[in-house]
Amino acid sequence: MPNRPPQKNQSWNRKNPAESRAAWFARFGWLRVVVALHGVVVLQAQAAPGPLPEPRFAPPPRLAESATERTARKAATDFPKLRAARIEAAEALLARPPELPEGPASWIFYYANPETGQRLEPLSATEHKDPVSGEIFTDARTCAAYRFLLHNRAEAGALTLAWAYADTGDDRYAAGARRILHKLAEDYPGYPDRVDRWGHTGDAAPLGARRNVQALDEAFGIIPLAKAYDLTRMSPVFSKEDRVLIEKNLFRGTAETLLRFNQGMSNHQTWYNAGLLAIASVLEDAALVKKVLSMPGGFYDQLERSVGQDGLWYEGAIAYHFYALQAMIEIVEAGRRLGLPLDQEEKFRKLFTGPLHATYPDGSFPVIHDSDRSNIGSYGRFWKWAWETWQDPIFAQALAQGDRDKLAALLGAQARTQWPLVRDSEVLPDAGLAILRRGQGERAVTAFLDYGQHGGEHGHFDKLNLLLFANGREWLLDPGRLTYSHKEYKTWVKTTAAHNTLVLNTENQAAATGRLLYLDVHDGFVAAGVTCDTAYPGTTLTRHVLLTENFLVDVFEAHAPASSQMDLFFHAAADNLTPASSLLRPNPGSLGTMNGYQHFTDTLAYLPQENSQWNFSAGSTLLAAHLIAEPGERIFTTRSIGYTIGQRVPTLVRRRQAAQTRFVTLFDLSGQGDAIQHIESPTNALLVFTMGQKKVVIRQDAEGRLVLESPPE
Repeated sequence: MPNRPPQKNQSWNRKNPAESRAAWFARFGWLRVVVALHGVVVLQAQAAPGPLPEPRFAPPPRLAESATERTARKAATDFPKLRAARIEAAEALLARPPELPEGPASWIFYYANPETGQRLEPLSATEHKDPVSGEIFTDARTCAAYRFLLHNRAEAGALTLAWAYADTGDDRYAAGARRILHKLAEDYPGYPDRVDRWGHTGDAAPLGARRNVQALDEAFGIIPLAKAYDLTRMSPVFSKEDRVLIEKNLFRGTAETLLRFNQGMSNHQTWYNAGLLAIASVLEDAALVKKVLSMPGGFYDQLERSVGQDGLWYEGAIAYHFYALQAMIEIVEAGRRLGLPLDQEEKFRKLFTGPLHATYPDGSFPVIHDSDRSNIGSYGRFWKWAWETWQDPIFAQALAQGDRDKLAALLGAQARTQWPLVRDSEVLPDAGLAILRRGQGERAVTAFLDYGQHGGEHGHFDKLNLLLFANGREWLLDPGRLTYSHKEYKTWVKTTAAHNTLVLNTENQAAATGRLLYLDVHDGFVAAGVTCDTAYPGTTLTRHVLLTENFLVDVFEAHAPASSQMDLFFHAAADNLTPASSLLRPNPGSLGTMNGYQHFTDTLAYLPQENSQWNFSAGSTLLAAHLIAEPGERIFTTRSIGYTIGQRVPTLVRRRQAAQTRFVTLFDLSGQGDAIQHIESPTNALLVFTMGQKKVVIRQDAEGRLVLESPPE
């Protein structure tokens, strides 16, 4: 059964909230997984730290801003400019009021051509055109998805009008906001009891909602509506009946929808919490405030279980980290305006510092799991918020991104730029990332080893994935999520073959969690080892990586219970891939037809008899991969999907048939592809090669750790 709020006899004791919390968790703290439906779980709750203070409800507005914030905002030198911009935007909405939706909304990603993923354009409420193919869509699903845009524009429009009213006192703007709020409040009781994007209804739709097919979207959308009401409700354009209707139907009704199912450890639940706290603020509902903070899946529970000690969100995707953090900020700001010091929670602050450790030298984030390409600058408003809240210089550095003038404006003329923000190798243990860093400036190189938890719904089947940055750019890439509108989201980016790891018998890995073996930092190199024994039945995968400024050694070992086809992939953000030797003659090849293999094109097969070099080229820069030969190994060059659906990137595949094997790959990071002149056939070492006039020896010690005995000068 789904988790429900506490019964009446577990209500909060205002005189002794600590006793109430103890009683509440004595009854419900034992909860484990009690429902698993469409990936929804309710897990054990964690208690809030210490007694909760009583929320203080100041006269409205108190959600969108406090009286103190309003005074400071209107006294700021840029207020006239901001006020003029808000008036201009509001006047445009009065001149052309936003179309209000007639009916509930569907999933925004359904507003696309289902075959190509191309976003549609509306011709009317019932006709929608693919601008590329010209095809017209009139089906119910597409029309409902279009209504999502109408709901979204109505939410944004109400808040735009409300801010103009707050700045001017002009009741015309309040009337425009009332029009939207009143319409949605009138309609809300007539929306479906509950429906999700798969067509399930009622109790069979735990992710669904009423105004939308996702409670997530309903939670996200109620926040601007609550702020709009908060800013305008004292205007005489609202009658007493208006306020009763809006508060009961829209806000209380939405709260009931969001409380009906608790998603537990989930970015969805974090947004439910943000929406519920916004509702609690405008309704002056102290009991709902405390429920949001302390219930299973509530604010404190999310901090305890969804945020690792390294400060990263458990799903392992930077995009969803900041998506959840955006909701957390909404909660903290609403709470702060109710007198609740939620910004003082250590785990909450770690949500800001954690991502700063998961970057390449140029400040970009690797596109791990369901993420998009982004960098520290993409999230500037988060660093600005953190700087204004805590005045910690690290957030000023994140805002400045190495710009001395920007940093001086924040910290003073004496401040020294810190860029990149992190230069040392490290392990983010809860995220399951081993990050190897060497060099500075143009010679900075970084490798990521992803061995951690699967990441739930937004994780990929990619255990022991390797990512590489060198020569000022990413080379070995993760495609991220593309977009949920594309069928390739499931047929490509989620698959193991889309990542720089090993595939057994062309099957995807299971949802698995690996573990760190070691991270060793030395003067001339850094090395790490990771392993996983749950990706494939009875099979142990182990990967060792050794990094210097000049080269990367990659050792991938697989131990399976029987002879199996083992494919090791390297996908590169490059233009081309060619063998360095013209003596290697290719034949047309085929890798497979399912589990992502169907997306490989232009495939050529090689059968080298000795060590071989393969050059990924991006303009005039090369990443040279030296493959240490194994009898019977076949090499494939092919193309696969890159960061976008239309991008075709070169991919190198090493294929062997064995029960146990070890792939050894040596990457030349010089950018010229000629720094490694000779690779020997060692008798008592893993790898021996020459760089310049220096012989380099790589060994595995008694514990299997990679060791560099003769680092290059």
